[in-house]
Amino acid sequence: MRIGLFVRLLATAVLLDTLAAGCQFGGDAFKAKFTRSEESFAPAAGITTLDIRTDVGKVQLDAADVAEVRVRAEIKVRAVTEEKAEELAEGVQIVLEPSGETLAIKAIKPAGLGRNELCVDFTIAAPAGLALRCTTNVGDIRATGFTGRIEARTNVGTVVCAGMRDSVDLYTDVGDIRAEYASDAPAAIHIEASTNVGSIEMAGPKDMSAQLTAEANVGSIDTDRPLTVTGHLKQSIRATLGDGQGRISLRTNVGSIRIR
Repeated sequence: MRIGLFVRLLATAVLLDTLAAGCQFGGDAFKAKFTRSEESFAPAAGITTLDIRTDVGKVQLDAADVAEVRVRAEIKVRAVTEEKAEELAEGVQIVLEPSGETLAIKAIKPAGLGRNELCVDFTIAAPAGLALRCTTNVGDIRATGFTGRIEARTNVGTVVCAGMRDSVDLYTDVGDIRAEYASDAPAAIHIEASTNVGSIEMAGPKDMSAQLTAEANVGSIDTDRPLTVTGHLKQSIRATLGDGQGRISLRTNVGSIRIR
C-alpha cells in the first residue's frame, strides 16, 4: 500500500474514533465548554418529509408510534471563558419550521459564533412513514425504522440506516455506510450509496430484484447473494439480482463493499 494512502487511512480511523465519542472541538483557544439540552415538538399532521440540518453534530432518527415530531437537541459551545460559552449556547435557537409538507429542523447560531465552536446533536422521534433529508458537515447520521425515502449526506461521519422499505440515497466523503432493508421490504429496491474513504455494507430484503453496479477502487467486493454477473467480481462489477426491476449503485474509492 502506498505510504500516502496509509497515512490518509490512519488519519481517517483516528477522526472517526473521535467522532464516535460525540461532539469534539479542536484547538486550545477555546478551553471552556458549556452544554445545554432543549426539547421541541411539532405536529406531524400534513407533514410528509423531515429536513434536518446541522453543521457539526450527530443526527439520530427513530421511527415511533407518535402523532408529532419530537426533537431533543444537545447544544455544546466552546469559548474563551465558561461565561462566554454559556452566553453563546443560550443564544442558539432550535427551529422546527413547517413549509408546505416539509418540516425543517435546524439550529440558528447567534452572531459571533463560528462553525468550529458549536456542535448540535439531534435525537428525533417521528412517524415511520415520513421521508427523511439529513445533512451534516461533520457527524454521524443514523435512521431506524423509517419506511419513506431517505436522503443522508455528511462530509465526515458514518451513515447507518436500518429497517428501510423505500429508495435511499446515502453519501459520506470520509466514513462507512451501513444500509439494511426490512426483510419483508418490496423486492425491487432502489439504493445509491457512495463514500470516498470507507466501506459499504448493504443488506437487502429476502427477495431482491435490481440491476447492480458496485465499484471499489482500492478494496474488495463480496456477496453471498446469487448474481448474474457481467465482468469480474473484483474492483468493479455489473450484475442482475432476481429479475432486475430495481437499481443498486454502490461506490467507494478506498474501502470494501459487502452485499448480503
